[in-house]
Amino acid sequence: MRIPAPKLLLAPACLGLFLLSGWASVFFAVDTDLVQYAAIAATIALGGLSLSYSGLNRFACLLPVIACLIAFAQIAYLDTHIGHRPKELKFYLILVFCAYCACFVLRGAAAEQFVKIYVALCFMLSIAALAMNKGADTGAQRLMQGDGNPIWIARAAGTAIMFLAYRLLTETRLRGLRIALILPCVAALVLAGSRGPILSLLLGLGVLLVLTNRGALLLSRKVWAAGLAVMLLGVAAMAMAPDGIKDRLASLVVSNYSGSDVLRMNLYDVSFAMLRDTLFGKGFGAFEASGALQPYPHNLLIETLIEPGLVFAAFFFALIVYAIVRLYRSAKRSQGRDLVATFLCALSVYSLANAMFSGDITSPKELYLCVFYALSTALVLRGSIAQRPPRFQPAVR
Repeated sequence: MRIPAPKLLLAPACLGLFLLSGWASVFFAVDTDLVQYAAIAATIALGGLSLSYSGLNRFACLLPVIACLIAFAQIAYLDTHIGHRPKELKFYLILVFCAYCACFVLRGAAAEQFVKIYVALCFMLSIAALAMNKGADTGAQRLMQGDGNPIWIARAAGTAIMFLAYRLLTETRLRGLRIALILPCVAALVLAGSRGPILSLLLGLGVLLVLTNRGALLLSRKVWAAGLAVMLLGVAAMAMAPDGIKDRLASLVVSNYSGSDVLRMNLYDVSFAMLRDTLFGKGFGAFEASGALQPYPHNLLIETLIEPGLVFAAFFFALIVYAIVRLYRSAKRSQGRDLVATFLCALSVYSLANAMFSGDITSPKELYLCVFYALSTALVLRGSIAQRPPRFQPAVR
């Protein structure tokens, strides 16, 4: 077994840490922005030293670096003179950074290493949440650490479950070990009490099943036994969970008009009232300034329509759909054997579906990374096709 070179691991590892940097800051009591900026800076530096991934001109990396530095300077200036987090600049910084990673970091074997490292980080986060839970949410006792948000634990657990499920669908060895690794992730997902990641995970698993063409596998007794074990653990976790979590999860099948549902209805009422004049948007942060109970509507589409506007939203979601379709076609051509294309397609669907239930426009970083990765591969492939010499044409007599 050949061990990958360190430069093949460091940049993808920093990228994975950035995607999970919010929870890293909670576990280690470090400022969230500081962790994110440090991970961005490390990835830019390591990506610049790893240009062998892309085969591009060594000075090409200066363009996204300059763009990131300008965004850093603007954020630092506004934080000093305005006194609130500039969501607009943070959003564009995330987009620029994800584009940089797609073009200069996730190339060749580095993309596969990133997937493995990111899933390993998600798995470790799920285990750490189970081991270090402080239960700061006294109402529902949801799985969380400090003052964090349990939904990020649920998203990480769902990501790890999807990857392990992909391995179960495509490989026959070590199935028992992978099922054993799934079980604590299922417990973390249930005890986090977040409904969005659970529903999104069902979509992601469905995508994996279609991409790998393993519908016949559902007839296997081993698969049914594994599914029964996972289901029993989920039931046991829910039985031991506090009443607040039980009520939240029960609302997946029975409407119980919980406090969370009332909050979302209020957010949607405010949103629909603001959707009347959104051709060019009301500006980032407009929803928070409206006086709603939450600073964002917990729906990526609604927030995009309200703040950047209809024109931006149409272009933005067209890119997302195009990227998912491209990843889907790449995965289908390999019959699900291409780890990067298959998993990133499922991850993008999972992240997009979850963004319709929770988080603001800056939250689904992994979705933006998948979008730019798909776009960068399209540009590289077209460039290589354009550079091919013309085929020999026999002379016509």
